[in-house]
Amino acid sequence: MTQFFETTQGIMVIGAIIGAGGFAAGSIVPSALRWASGGRRRVEKAAARRSAMLTVLALDDFVGAAYAAANDEPEFNPVNEGEFVFHTPDPILVLPPAQDIMLLGDEFFNETLWLSNRVANLGNALDSLDLSSPGFDSFFERRQEGYAVLAAKAMDLIERMCAEFELHLPEKPDYYQQREGLASVVQAAGERRSRAKPISGPLPANGSNVTELFPKTGGEGWTPGVGG
Repeated sequence: MTQFFETTQGIMVIGAIIGAGGFAAGSIVPSALRWASGGRRRVEKAAARRSAMLTVLALDDFVGAAYAAANDEPEFNPVNEGEFVFHTPDPILVLPPAQDIMLLGDEFFNETLWLSNRVANLGNALDSLDLSSPGFDSFFERRQEGYAVLAAKAMDLIERMCAEFELHLPEKPDYYQQREGLASVVQAAGERRSRAKPISGPLPANGSNVTELFPKTGGEGWTPGVGG
């Protein structure tokens, strides 16, 4: 049997076998690599879609809380008009871990984290207002408008993510028209600002618009370097 492979015909058979094996390997290996690469992309796409679903649900929870806050009227203490409470807590945005949001791509990753930062900034800004000043320093109006604007931005982000990752928008009852309600809050805030009259007064005699910390008393007042 081994003598056959030593003949010309045997060598030709061996060459044909080797050639066929090389051709098969050349066809199978690229196909296997393409299959493995396609499988990896499918896994990555599925992971990104799951992350998008979790992010959309987190944003939708925030939209609901912000909508409630934007339409919440404070209840005042009848004994002390300076004391009040809200019927809903301040909205918070609880996002999935950052490594999961990164699967959404740079654009959605950046916009989602920026929105979270803006929510925190609004809370800090509201805390900085002087509630002892007249009109509570427009605290209630700023709170309503601020959360309405952030909720509207979150809704836009939700719609874009659903379109990108082929998700369905969270279902809402027909009577729960969040976007329309948020738009009315923002519109009302704009109308209030347009009706507000700017605070202005006569300029000092010297034409300066800087308010003097120590008003003059009698005559020409005290001049630096003159008198005692």
